[in-house]
Amino acid sequence: MNRCYNCFQTFEENVDVCPHCGRPRITRPKEPVQLAPGTVLADRYILGEAVGAGGFGIVYKAWDSKLETIVAVKEFFVSRLMTRAEGQKQIILSKKAQAEFSYRKDRFLAEARTMAKFGTHRSIPNVFEFFEENGTAYIVMELLQGMPLNRYLQQCGGKLDQDLAIMIAGEVGTALKSMHAAGIIHRDVAPDNIFICSGKEIRIKLMDLGAARLADATDDVIDIILKPGYSPTEQYDNSKNIGPWTDVYALGATLYVMLTGIKPEESTNRKIKDGVVPPHELDPSISENLSNSIMKAMAVERHLRFKNVDEFLEAINGERKVIPLAQEKKRRSACRFTGIAIALAVLAAIGVFVSQMFFKEYKEETLEAATIQVWYAVAENSDEKAAMESVKKDFEEKFPGVFLELKDFPEAEYEAALSEAAKAGKLPALFESTGVSAEVLAGAADVSGTLSTQQAGECLFLTKNAYKNLYPDGKQVPLAIEVPVAYVITSGAAQVDYGDKYFKNLADFGADTKIAAKSGEDVLVDANFGARTWEDPATFLDNYANTSPVMVGSTMQLNEFRLTLTNYVKVCVFPDTDKIYCTFTYEWSVGNGTEEELAAAKRLLSWMLGNVYQTTLMITEANDGQIPVNEACFKTKIESRYLEPIQKIYKKFVFVR
Repeated sequence: MNRCYNCFQTFEENVDVCPHCGRPRITRPKEPVQLAPGTVLADRYILGEAVGAGGFGIVYKAWDSKLETIVAVKEFFVSRLMTRAEGQKQIILSKKAQAEFSYRKDRFLAEARTMAKFGTHRSIPNVFEFFEENGTAYIVMELLQGMPLNRYLQQCGGKLDQDLAIMIAGEVGTALKSMHAAGIIHRDVAPDNIFICSGKEIRIKLMDLGAARLADATDDVIDIILKPGYSPTEQYDNSKNIGPWTDVYALGATLYVMLTGIKPEESTNRKIKDGVVPPHELDPSISENLSNSIMKAMAVERHLRFKNVDEFLEAINGERKVIPLAQEKKRRSACRFTGIAIALAVLAAIGVFVSQMFFKEYKEETLEAATIQVWYAVAENSDEKAAMESVKKDFEEKFPGVFLELKDFPEAEYEAALSEAAKAGKLPALFESTGVSAEVLAGAADVSGTLSTQQAGECLFLTKNAYKNLYPDGKQVPLAIEVPVAYVITSGAAQVDYGDKYFKNLADFGADTKIAAKSGEDVLVDANFGARTWEDPATFLDNYANTSPVMVGSTMQLNEFRLTLTNYVKVCVFPDTDKIYCTFTYEWSVGNGTEEELAAAKRLLSWMLGNVYQTTLMITEANDGQIPVNEACFKTKIESRYLEPIQKIYKKFVFVR
């Protein structure tokens, strides 16, 4: 049987035209670099023909053989960086292009993660899966039928009916509101990224979230994403001053085009001389309030725009009265003149305040000179010292003038040292705080702001809601998680013959099997397996007289079992239930110090959530059981022979404390 690579129905092999959709049999890709029809990805997706291609990707229609439905598969493919031999799957990449390719691919996968955050939002395409294969990356999403707004405008003579235009702007606005609430700015709102879905009722989808970034991101390099006519001035100068107002400008410009059929002049030109004509002067049928609303959204000076999308949507729907932009500028000038007269009386105080505000962003970006103490506990045979030295070297190189004084303590002495420092009000600027007392944490600073950084946005498990529920005082930031696991002995007198990687309940190991549980793991063990009488851990850990072949605990014990149980073959078996209760671990806190010291400590703490530092701290033999919260580092670590099964179950994790 043949499969049609347009409708994906099957038909007889001797037929050259699909009897279901009438398309001739598709055997070759449209372009040599495209994957051939019939190519299977992830052992699941059968590719059809390419339905779109752009600067950063190729979109294929595909058949999901598992769910038996048609989907879209977007392949990361930058033609200037890579190529592919006709008929081959693997991409070809030059050595010179590898660095940029890796960066761009990470951004491509970041798009998938961004879209996936919004689940089934009606105005954002639904992402089902993303993965890497053939040397590149893929996003699987819902297949949309219809056309982009720029083509739709062409078919409609260049502009739309007023009610339809406002409806489209409203749908895009709801998508932007959800993104902004999550701290994400789209940066590329324009007609070619708005999709009009065909069907009984018009549905609108905001596309191409590849340019999106966190509003407070601290990237050393920021991609300049530009759409002349739709991008405000702050996007032209590599500025970090983007925010909801950036997308408000683009949405206003898009509505301007829909109503007038004219693309606005570039914002950089408008800064010199603004020649954009208000919509109601081009078309008298457009109300003055709607026209004023659009011009306010498109104000060159961002402080004159609407503060958020909500205000803009209220205005275009007639729920908010908006005065002409020129009149608002005059009103603000008058207010400023009055303010200057008042300010003369308090010039010194205002001068200090303005100075502080002027330098605030500069200080946050560069960090002022400071020496900060960093305390942490070190287990016997641990290689954490080397990891921390690596972190110290990198951080000091990136922030000249900031010096880290690392101080490590044996685990048995660490709590006492912290308690003494807390009583004296001299906690170190940054310290590991896993399991410390409430008295110590009482003197720590609030670090909940770390959850709003770019690095926290890269974390798979550390969501703001989870953090708020588990750390209501905001005094700690966890860098890792621990997961429940059953350690099973598969050799010796008391062995269990269990060959699977997962278990549903403890009875899977046999009704008569003696199961041990290590003290100190009560919360995690009880949450997952219920309260019961456990065998003493010694019955499992005994290297010569083992009587309990199974022990339940957490991944934190991986390294201990590797070192102690040398006479047995051990395997890790993970629970696979509807909810798998896990905990956060490897917590850190900010203590006492000057403003400069605490700013540096908080910055270092946020960087410890990033992939580079998480890899340094977590991908070590001594830290085998600590599973990083950073998504990229997590994916790297679970590829080990111990943790690979977590790939299947991590979406079922629920966190308790």
